[in-house]
Amino acid sequence: MSLTADKLTVAGRLTAASVALRPGEVTAILGPNGAGKSSLIACLAGLLDAERGTVALDRAALSALPPRERARAIGFLPQSAEVAWDMSVETLVGLGRLPWRQDRAEDEAAIADAIAAMDLADLKDRAVNRLSGGERARALLARVLAGQPRWLLADEPLANLDLRHQQALLARFRALADRGLGVVLVLHDLAQAMNHADRVIVMAQGAVAADGAPGEVLTPALIEQVWETQARWLGEPGQRALIVT
Repeated sequence: MSLTADKLTVAGRLTAASVALRPGEVTAILGPNGAGKSSLIACLAGLLDAERGTVALDRAALSALPPRERARAIGFLPQSAEVAWDMSVETLVGLGRLPWRQDRAEDEAAIADAIAAMDLADLKDRAVNRLSGGERARALLARVLAGQPRWLLADEPLANLDLRHQQALLARFRALADRGLGVVLVLHDLAQAMNHADRVIVMAQGAVAADGAPGEVLTPALIEQVWETQARWLGEPGQRALIVT
């Protein structure tokens, strides 16, 4: 199941941005502030309409798909999400099953799996408004996972997480991609993208500046061009550290 964007244009945000995403990969969208990262992923999720260009899921226009079908295919985690009503973590995660709601046993199993995946078993009965920022971020992602989407799109999912949960979440994204899901993440940490992504898309001034394997794209020259910072890589593949000089 492919997810593609063709020449997306959003005034002041995107300029003819085109990408063709593949399932079974972790793709990181990178770029400085204001580069168009969040706008691109919002368009891919069908939450932001482009003035020109199209987004397609398996060659079918995303905008033409019934809402339930689109919700089953694509799970989206926004950069910041508010929970309008106070509820337990388990209830919040259960909202991810709304596009399905066909088999109670399947719903309960999916909710339990998502809670376990996000290390929330001890917090499942706690009210969401009593969670820390990192705990809430994990609960919101568990809600997305409970929907068992074929594509998981997340805008800065590692923000507010401590190092242990960042690493656990990156491992979870890898496991999902290995199962055939398409995983697309907006990240700020270039080292995390270098070490954990199969592919990186670098945005600059609303356009795609580079697209490819991390080791081929995230060169010191490209980093200096896009981020206006001199840097170099240290370490072995999979354990690279970025040193700003």
